[in-house]
Parts: sequence; C-alpha cells; structure tokens
Amino acid sequence: MGLLSATGIGVVRAVIGHLDPGGGGIGGAVVLIVLYFGSCCQVAAAALLYRFIRRIRPTLARPLQTTLAILFLSGAAVITLNAVLCSSPRIVPPFGPLSLLLLCLPYPLAFVLLTAPSRSANIAATVAAIALAGISVPLRAAQEHLAADAWRRHHSATDPRLLRAVDWPGGEQGTFAAGGYGVRVDVYFPDTDIDGSPEGVVTVSGPDTDPCGGIGVIATYETVPSEDVYDQIITLPATVCTPAGPNRWTLSGGGFTGYAERRDGVLIRLSVTSGRAQDNLPAIAGTLHVLDDHQLWSYLSTPFSPSWLLT
Repeated sequence: MGLLSATGIGVVRAVIGHLDPGGGGIGGAVVLIVLYFGSCCQVAAAALLYRFIRRIRPTLARPLQTTLAILFLSGAAVITLNAVLCSSPRIVPPFGPLSLLLLCLPYPLAFVLLTAPSRSANIAATVAAIALAGISVPLRAAQEHLAADAWRRHHSATDPRLLRAVDWPGGEQGTFAAGGYGVRVDVYFPDTDIDGSPEGVVTVSGPDTDPCGGIGVIATYETVPSEDVYDQIITLPATVCTPAGPNRWTLSGGGFTGYAERRDGVLIRLSVTSGRAQDNLPAIAGTLHVLDDHQLWSYLSTPFSPSWLLT
C-alpha cells in the first residue's frame, strides 16, 4: 500500500514539477495521464488500506476516516521526503532501494499511530518517525556523493575539470554526456517550447580544443534534412568563427548561433537554435562554475553500480 501510494505521489510530483504550467499539446496530455495514474494509485491504496484496517481492527469505530487520515498524514510525509531525496530533473529519480524503503515507511508508521491500542507502540512509531526525518538530509548528502563518485568512475577518461555548468536564465538543463568532445548538456526553455524539445547546448572541453571546430547543436529542420535526428545533439562545423576579444569567439552555422570562450582552464562553447538567438551568450558563459557533489547530482544519469543499493 505504501509503495503504491508513494509511487503515485512521486511520479506526479516529478512530472508536474518539471512541466511548464501554461503548457499545452503533448505537455498537457502528459499532465492528464500522470494525474490519472496518480489518482488511480491513491484510490487503489485507499481501498487496500480500508480492507486491511477492517480485517486487523474489526472493532475500530471509523475505519474509513482512519484510512483517509493515514493516507493524508503519510502522503504529506512522502511529499516532504520526496522533495529531499529526489532532486533529479528526470521522471525516474536517481535513487535506489534504500530511498524507496524510506518513502514507504510513513504508511506503516501512521497506521500504528492511529490504530495501535498500546502507548508503547505509539511511542515506538513516534521515535521511528523522528528518526526517519532526521536521517533524510544526511542520506541525501550520501546519495549525492555515491552518485557523483559512480559517474566519475564510469567516465574515468573525462577530466574532472570539465564538470562545470552555467546559469542559463529560463533554461532547464538536462543530464551530462561525456565523450571526445568533453562534457555537454542540452537546455530546454519552457517559454519557447512547451513540449520538451531542447534548443541549446553547453559544451565544456579541454583548453586546447579548437573553438572554431565542430560544435554540438540541437538538430532541427534548419540544420539537417533528416527527421530521424531532430531534437538530438549533433556536431556541426561553425561556418563563421569571428574573434570577439581575447580568447572569445562568436560562431554561426546552418540554423544555429554560438559562442566560445577559453577561461578557467577550459573551453566553453554555447549554441542555440534560431528561436533563442536573442540570448546573451557571453553573459551566460561568464557564469561558468565548478560543480560540487550537491550541484552535480541534478546533472547525472548515474550508471548502475553496487553503490546503487545504498541509494
């Protein structure tokens, strides 16, 4: 019951929290589907919990009210825990069995608090609830460290100095990808594309990288003729590469504009589709900063490893 209800709450929170409230089209359809799924989870959990209470405590005067109270208290606790443990921008958060167990625990604890006849059981449930709240933040810090460490080991050939990010106003950045190009991430802008198509790319490479060489861009109908790669990151040459000052260049090509700057021991390159050509790319590049484990967490798609069992 706890797993069913927590799953519904977690999925709804993850999706609603990362869709533009004024969106439509596919985004609106996704919201409706997720709300329906979450509602079905809660109804099913309530029905199972009601039957369980009637069977365990047949003398309980108000089983329906008790069921709703348990769901309400536990749901509030799950939403709070979910906000702490699940910070990922993706629908499937990067946490494992331990977090899943913690997200289910509020339900049996609330059940004991509202139905147990003995004071000792209520005291034990209260202590367990306090302990659960107390370990959630330290666990989150441990998860961040484990996820970052697992990602670094999986990409051992990637220079740690490249794990940097920029602050892009209005942009929601995806997960890191690493390769011969360095480290790059796509950027989605809810104000111009409500259905989730990225429109920008941030690439951080070694300082010796050619700023006028191939650059990662979002494939659109303006850049490539094939629909098979639309919305994916592809590498295109910059047909125009103009110096804009010491260690700075403005770039442009078919369907995209860009900017490159060599700073802080790395080369950062930004590219945007024609819909974001007004963005101040030099100012955005100037926000480049190193990521600690806490900041790195939201950029990672952590590979499976034994440490996943502890997250």
